[in-house]
Amino acid sequence: MNHDGSSALFKSTVILLVVSVVAIALNLVFSHSLHFEPLGLFSFGLFCIAYGTAITSRSRRKEAQAVAVSSSQPKEPTNGRPAIVRDGVPRKCLFDSSLRPCHALTIDLEDYFHTEVASQGVSFAQWEHQPSRIEASTHRLLELLDRNQTRATFFVLGWVAQRYPRLVREIHQRGHEIGCHSLDHQLVCRMTKAEFCETTATAKSLIEAIIQEPILGYRAPCFSITPGCEWAFDALAKLGFSYDSSVHPVHHPLYGNPAAPRGAYAVADNQLMEFPIATWKVAGRNLSVGGGAYLRLLPYRYIHCGLAAWEKEMQTPAMIYLHPWELDPYQPHIPLSFPSTVRQTWGTTLMEDKLQRLLTQFRFAPVRDTYQAILAGNGYVARKSTFQHVEAVAQVAG
Repeated sequence: MNHDGSSALFKSTVILLVVSVVAIALNLVFSHSLHFEPLGLFSFGLFCIAYGTAITSRSRRKEAQAVAVSSSQPKEPTNGRPAIVRDGVPRKCLFDSSLRPCHALTIDLEDYFHTEVASQGVSFAQWEHQPSRIEASTHRLLELLDRNQTRATFFVLGWVAQRYPRLVREIHQRGHEIGCHSLDHQLVCRMTKAEFCETTATAKSLIEAIIQEPILGYRAPCFSITPGCEWAFDALAKLGFSYDSSVHPVHHPLYGNPAAPRGAYAVADNQLMEFPIATWKVAGRNLSVGGGAYLRLLPYRYIHCGLAAWEKEMQTPAMIYLHPWELDPYQPHIPLSFPSTVRQTWGTTLMEDKLQRLLTQFRFAPVRDTYQAILAGNGYVARKSTFQHVEAVAQVAG
């Protein structure tokens, strides 16, 4: 390494060390109130910005060196593969769809006042009287997916299906997979087994009556199948579900399940597949890179690096999630505390641009397609009519 490279590396190291110290200090102030583990929202965001800056600086130096080398050497044949020119440097496409795994993109279809955070200011009895934004925000999301030729899995809240059946039917007719997101967004860990079975069966029947097909997947509100609620897996299997995506293997005061496997695994005596939310293992701890508030509130570079690390380490599809209301900066006001306001509304003006970058730089498809080989291999795939609206996307593992 030359003197300039050593100096730049030393400066980058110093920057990261200083930012780490600041991050730890900010973490003590913010992490508990904002519930972002293991680092606080602002501290981790600051760390990611500094890290991304250092990496970008090093990348530009390498590209400058590549220009010098390429100018003194004859060009090699491309074998018919188009090259991308970035900053004046021809290079192999980093985001060539043929070279990247296909991840599962999932949407929790709910309105802004359905969230656990919003429940601090809007009770269940007030839901009927809240101005709805779900149709506008969902159509905005559907148009974005159409522009990027991407299909996703929509986990539909039964409450929404009952009041907006045409919206659910339209989503299905556009080629997206439909799943279940409970009846009325009650957390599994706060319910009895009988309550869970009854409400989930009701929601499943409502949704299937609208799309006229059996649904395969379920996702609990707030990933609330936490340690001690494993009985829910057995209940889901008995209700006829093929897979679940309700486990988030991170430290979190509400839905934390850090001891759970990061990759897909079988539950309920091998009758049900669990597909956890994507995480990034750093220094022995799992950081969430599965989207949602993490994509909305933290720098995009963080999510990008986390998914790239997942691809390299896991070599399997990653589970990504978000909500239509996260693309809606015009949510009606709900009286909330400052930390809750941050978690509910901040970042909504930037979310569409971040999602566009994500869809451009990574490949996505519905759960039933990305995990088709696993589901079919275990006999979980429903009848073929379930797939008649979508061209199957082959799983790319590694």
